[in-house]
Amino acid sequence: MKNAIVQIFCPLIEGEKNHLNWQNNEVLNLSRKLAKFYAEKVGAEYKFVSEPKINFKHPTWERFDLFSDEWVNQFKNIMYLDTDVFCWPDAPNIFEVIKDDAFNVIQHCAYKTNSIGEPSFNAGVFVLNKASASILRDTMTVELWESHFKQDPNWEDSKELNSIVSILPKEKYNMIEDVRWNLKNDPNAFFTHLWGAQKRDNPNMPAIQKARAIAHFLK
Repeated sequence: MKNAIVQIFCPLIEGEKNHLNWQNNEVLNLSRKLAKFYAEKVGAEYKFVSEPKINFKHPTWERFDLFSDEWVNQFKNIMYLDTDVFCWPDAPNIFEVIKDDAFNVIQHCAYKTNSIGEPSFNAGVFVLNKASASILRDTMTVELWESHFKQDPNWEDSKELNSIVSILPKEKYNMIEDVRWNLKNDPNAFFTHLWGAQKRDNPNMPAIQKARAIAHFLK
Protein backbone atom coordinates (compact mmCIF):
# COMPACT_ATOMS: atom_id res chain seq x y z
CA MET A 1 0.00 0.00 0.00
CA LYS A 2 1.14 3.53 -0.75
CA ASN A 3 1.44 6.38 1.70
CA ALA A 4 -0.63 9.51 1.19
CA ILE A 5 -0.28 13.22 1.85
CA VAL A 6 -3.61 14.96 2.30
CA GLN A 7 -4.53 18.63 2.45
CA ILE A 8 -8.03 19.92 3.14
CA PHE A 9 -9.50 23.30 2.27
CA CYS A 10 -13.28 23.63 2.51
CA PRO A 11 -15.62 26.64 2.60
CA LEU A 12 -16.26 28.37 5.90
CA ILE A 13 -19.43 27.27 7.66
CA GLU A 14 -22.17 29.88 7.56
CA GLY A 15 -23.26 31.16 10.95
CA GLU A 16 -20.27 29.81 12.86
CA LYS A 17 -17.55 31.85 14.53
CA ASN A 18 -14.76 31.70 11.97
CA HIS A 19 -11.95 33.29 13.98
CA LEU A 20 -9.42 31.14 12.15
CA ASN A 21 -10.04 32.72 8.75
CA TRP A 22 -6.49 33.91 8.21
CA GLN A 23 -5.80 32.18 4.93
CA ASN A 24 -3.84 33.80 2.15
CA ASN A 25 -4.70 32.45 -1.31
CA GLU A 26 -1.10 32.69 -2.48
CA VAL A 27 0.04 30.69 0.54
CA LEU A 28 -2.66 28.08 -0.14
CA ASN A 29 -1.50 27.66 -3.74
CA LEU A 30 2.18 27.57 -2.79
CA SER A 31 1.51 25.02 -0.06
CA ARG A 32 -0.38 22.77 -2.47
CA LYS A 33 2.33 22.98 -5.10
CA LEU A 34 5.13 22.20 -2.65
CA ALA A 35 3.17 19.38 -1.00
CA LYS A 36 2.42 17.76 -4.35
CA PHE A 37 6.08 17.94 -5.37
CA TYR A 38 7.20 16.52 -2.01
CA ALA A 39 4.68 13.68 -2.31
CA GLU A 40 6.06 12.73 -5.71
CA LYS A 41 9.60 12.88 -4.31
CA VAL A 42 8.83 10.46 -1.44
CA GLY A 43 6.61 8.17 -3.53
CA ALA A 44 3.34 9.12 -1.83
CA GLU A 45 -0.04 9.86 -3.35
CA TYR A 46 -1.18 13.49 -3.03
CA LYS A 47 -4.82 14.22 -2.23
CA PHE A 48 -6.57 17.58 -1.96
CA VAL A 49 -10.03 17.64 -0.36
CA SER A 50 -12.41 20.54 -0.97
CA GLU A 51 -15.80 18.97 -0.18
CA PRO A 52 -16.77 18.86 3.52
CA LYS A 53 -18.13 15.73 5.17
CA ILE A 54 -18.14 16.59 8.87
CA ASN A 55 -19.50 20.16 8.71
CA PHE A 56 -18.66 21.04 12.29
CA LYS A 57 -18.06 24.69 13.27
CA HIS A 58 -14.93 25.27 11.17
CA PRO A 59 -13.38 23.46 8.18
CA THR A 60 -10.31 22.58 10.26
CA TRP A 61 -12.43 19.82 11.86
CA GLU A 62 -12.65 18.09 8.49
CA ARG A 63 -9.26 16.49 9.24
CA PHE A 64 -11.05 14.04 11.55
CA ASP A 65 -12.58 12.37 8.49
CA LEU A 66 -9.12 10.95 7.74
CA PHE A 67 -9.57 8.50 10.63
CA SER A 68 -12.44 6.77 8.80
CA ASP A 69 -12.20 3.37 7.12
CA GLU A 70 -12.66 5.09 3.78
CA TRP A 71 -9.21 6.60 4.22
CA VAL A 72 -7.19 4.22 6.40
CA ASN A 73 -8.11 1.16 4.34
CA GLN A 74 -6.64 2.79 1.24
CA PHE A 75 -3.20 3.78 2.49
CA LYS A 76 -0.37 2.48 4.65
CA ASN A 77 0.06 5.89 6.31
CA ILE A 78 -1.71 9.20 5.83
CA MET A 79 0.04 12.48 6.51
CA TYR A 80 -2.32 15.37 7.15
CA LEU A 81 -0.87 18.75 6.24
CA ASP A 82 -2.39 22.20 6.85
CA THR A 83 -2.65 24.39 3.76
CA ASP A 84 -0.28 26.95 5.27
CA VAL A 85 2.58 24.47 5.63
CA PHE A 86 5.48 24.48 3.17
CA CYS A 87 7.15 21.09 2.58
CA TRP A 88 10.56 22.02 1.29
CA PRO A 89 11.88 19.87 -1.59
CA ASP A 90 15.11 19.05 0.27
CA ALA A 91 13.32 17.81 3.40
CA PRO A 92 13.96 14.16 4.34
CA ASN A 93 11.30 11.52 3.77
CA ILE A 94 8.96 11.81 6.76
CA PHE A 95 7.65 8.28 6.15
CA GLU A 96 11.12 6.99 7.06
CA VAL A 97 10.93 8.81 10.41
CA ILE A 98 7.46 7.78 11.61
CA LYS A 99 6.17 4.52 13.06
CA ASP A 100 3.86 2.63 10.70
CA ASP A 101 1.54 1.42 13.46
CA ALA A 102 1.28 4.56 15.59
CA PHE A 103 -0.24 8.03 15.64
CA ASN A 104 2.71 10.27 14.77
CA VAL A 105 2.94 13.92 15.81
CA ILE A 106 5.67 16.52 16.11
CA GLN A 107 6.50 18.13 19.44
CA HIS A 108 5.25 21.72 19.58
CA CYS A 109 7.97 24.06 18.36
CA ALA A 110 7.38 26.36 21.36
CA TYR A 111 7.63 23.30 23.64
CA LYS A 112 4.11 23.77 25.00
CA THR A 113 2.50 21.19 27.24
CA ASN A 114 -1.03 19.82 27.47
CA SER A 115 -3.42 19.97 30.44
CA ILE A 116 -1.55 17.22 32.29
CA GLY A 117 1.90 18.66 31.70
CA GLU A 118 3.01 16.39 28.87
CA PRO A 119 4.54 17.70 25.61
CA SER A 120 1.85 18.87 23.20
CA PHE A 121 1.78 19.15 19.42
CA ASN A 122 0.32 21.38 16.75
CA ALA A 123 -2.25 19.48 14.67
CA GLY A 124 -1.11 21.02 11.38
CA VAL A 125 1.13 18.02 10.69
CA PHE A 126 0.43 14.47 11.80
CA VAL A 127 0.62 10.97 10.37
CA LEU A 128 -1.99 8.32 11.09
CA ASN A 129 -2.64 4.77 9.99
CA LYS A 130 -5.23 2.06 10.54
CA ALA A 131 -3.57 0.81 13.74
CA SER A 132 -3.91 4.20 15.45
CA ALA A 133 -7.14 5.38 13.81
CA SER A 134 -9.13 2.36 14.94
CA ILE A 135 -8.40 3.22 18.58
CA LEU A 136 -9.03 6.97 18.38
CA ARG A 137 -12.12 6.85 16.18
CA ASP A 138 -14.61 6.13 18.97
CA THR A 139 -13.72 9.42 20.64
CA MET A 140 -14.59 11.44 17.54
CA THR A 141 -18.25 12.38 17.86
CA VAL A 142 -20.02 15.70 17.49
CA GLU A 143 -21.65 15.17 20.89
CA LEU A 144 -18.26 14.95 22.59
CA TRP A 145 -16.94 17.94 20.68
CA GLU A 146 -19.97 20.03 21.64
CA SER A 147 -19.46 19.15 25.30
CA HIS A 148 -15.89 20.39 25.11
CA PHE A 149 -17.02 23.69 23.58
CA LYS A 150 -19.46 24.13 26.46
CA GLN A 151 -16.56 23.84 28.87
CA ASP A 152 -14.20 25.96 26.76
CA PRO A 153 -15.66 28.36 24.12
CA ASN A 154 -12.18 28.58 22.56
CA TRP A 155 -11.91 24.83 22.05
CA GLU A 156 -10.43 23.80 18.71
CA ASP A 157 -9.40 20.72 16.75
CA SER A 158 -5.78 20.90 17.88
CA LYS A 159 -6.86 20.88 21.53
CA GLU A 160 -9.20 17.99 20.75
CA LEU A 161 -6.44 15.84 19.29
CA ASN A 162 -4.08 16.68 22.14
CA SER A 163 -6.75 15.66 24.63
CA ILE A 164 -7.63 12.27 23.16
CA VAL A 165 -4.20 10.80 22.41
CA SER A 166 -3.90 9.87 26.08
CA ILE A 167 -6.14 6.86 25.38
CA LEU A 168 -3.56 5.41 23.00
CA PRO A 169 -1.31 2.64 24.28
CA LYS A 170 2.25 3.91 24.55
CA GLU A 171 3.36 1.87 21.56
CA LYS A 172 0.61 3.42 19.40
CA TYR A 173 1.69 7.03 20.01
CA ASN A 174 4.87 8.51 18.58
CA MET A 175 6.02 12.03 19.46
CA ILE A 176 8.74 13.14 17.03
CA GLU A 177 11.03 15.46 18.97
CA ASP A 178 12.66 17.17 15.98
CA VAL A 179 10.56 20.35 15.73
CA ARG A 180 11.84 21.06 12.21
CA TRP A 181 9.00 18.87 10.94
CA ASN A 182 6.46 21.53 11.99
CA LEU A 183 8.32 24.74 12.75
CA LYS A 184 6.59 28.11 12.81
CA ASN A 185 7.67 30.63 10.15
CA ASP A 186 11.32 29.53 9.99
CA PRO A 187 12.28 28.97 6.31
CA ASN A 188 15.13 26.67 7.37
CA ALA A 189 12.82 23.95 8.71
CA PHE A 190 11.90 20.67 7.02
CA PHE A 191 8.25 21.81 7.02
CA THR A 192 7.56 25.50 7.69
CA HIS A 193 4.15 26.26 9.23
CA LEU A 194 3.05 29.87 8.86
CA TRP A 195 1.70 31.46 12.02
CA GLY A 196 -1.90 32.67 12.06
CA ALA A 197 -2.55 36.14 10.68
CA GLN A 198 1.11 36.67 9.80
CA LYS A 199 0.65 34.88 6.49
CA ARG A 200 -2.05 37.40 5.59
CA ASP A 201 -0.49 40.52 7.13
CA ASN A 202 3.13 39.88 6.12
CA PRO A 203 3.02 38.52 2.54
CA ASN A 204 6.76 39.05 2.07
CA MET A 205 7.94 37.12 5.11
CA PRO A 206 11.09 35.05 4.35
CA ALA A 207 9.28 31.69 4.15
CA ILE A 208 6.80 33.00 1.58
CA GLN A 209 9.58 34.55 -0.49
CA LYS A 210 11.44 31.24 -0.43
CA ALA A 211 8.30 29.31 -1.44
CA ARG A 212 7.68 31.70 -4.35
CA ALA A 213 11.21 31.25 -5.61
CA ILE A 214 11.07 27.45 -5.42
CA ALA A 215 7.57 27.13 -6.87
CA HIS A 216 8.69 29.08 -9.92
CA PHE A 217 10.91 26.15 -10.92
CA LEU A 218 8.49 23.34 -10.07
CA LYS A 219 6.22 21.70 -12.62
